[in-house]
Amino acid sequence: MPHEYPLHVDVEARCPCCGSLQPFRFASSSDQVVCAHCRSHGGAEKAERRDREHIALWRGILERHAADARAAEAAAAVASEEAAAALARMTAERDQLAGGVLDGSEAGAAVRAELEGDLVRRAERATALTARRVDKAMVALWRLQAFHHPDARKPGTCSCGRSLAACGESRVLEAQRQDMLDWERRQLALLRAGERHGLPDEHPEVAGA
Repeated sequence: MPHEYPLHVDVEARCPCCGSLQPFRFASSSDQVVCAHCRSHGGAEKAERRDREHIALWRGILERHAADARAAEAAAAVASEEAAAALARMTAERDQLAGGVLDGSEAGAAVRAELEGDLVRRAERATALTARRVDKAMVALWRLQAFHHPDARKPGTCSCGRSLAACGESRVLEAQRQDMLDWERRQLALLRAGERHGLPDEHPEVAGA
């Protein structure tokens, strides 16, 4: 079946085999929309190899997002330390001024207000950066969850049709599933309140908004 992606440009498309977003460059509308990781997964006899490779692929995706989140947290901590050090340094310089010239003056108040405003801006930027990294990691989990979650109609079965024990993707998700669902609920509350949220464009409530 022909696809509708643009040709001869780099695009991201969802692989129907593993369910992950992967880079593609299509030369024809008849090119197969299957990522490089999954081109050898055709055929029932290759199911075990497919599951192993899907687990490895999604584990790599999640580990990469986790590393990004850790880097963001470290950057936030550094920014906070730098802001606190700047505040302490300028406070000490102010206190050294003879007679408290700046303490009671308009100039002193302006310096203090500017310093405190810079501290707040640094903290807000660091917090926003960390939130974006966490959102990115959770979106990856949400997309995997959309393909692999417990089927309420068939206890013990994954939505993909395999048993939960046999579904490698469900096993990868199990440890993070509750955290992801809690994150989704928080993002839905933000969406409904008209505030910034981290839900992907394909989320049903975002697409229907």
